Amino acid sequence: MAPPQQARVLRCCHCLLFQAHQVKKSLKWTCKACGEKQSFFRAYGEGSGADCRRHVQKLNLLQGQISELSLRYTRSPKDYTLRVQMK
Repeated sequence: MAPPQQARVLRCCHCLLFQAHQVKKSLKWTCKACGEKQSFFRAYGEGSGADCRRHVQKLNLLQGQISELSLRYTRSPKDYTLRVQMK
C-alpha cells in the first residue's frame, strides 16, 4: 500500500491567503485563489491533507479577525460620532 499523500500549508505572497498544496519535488506552485505563480518560500505546516486543511482554516480565520480588528481601530473619530434623529 502506498504511503498517504503529504501536504504543505503555504501562503500566497500576492493575496496573502493560506492554502494547502500537495508536497512535490518542484519548488514552484500556483495560488488557487488568485492564480499567482510563485516559488516555495516557507511552509506554515506539513502533514496529511485533512490536517493541513484544518490548519489553513484556522490560519485564515485568525488572519481575518486580526485584519477586522485593525480596521475597526484605524477608523477616524468621525465614524464614532453619535447621530441623534430629531422627530
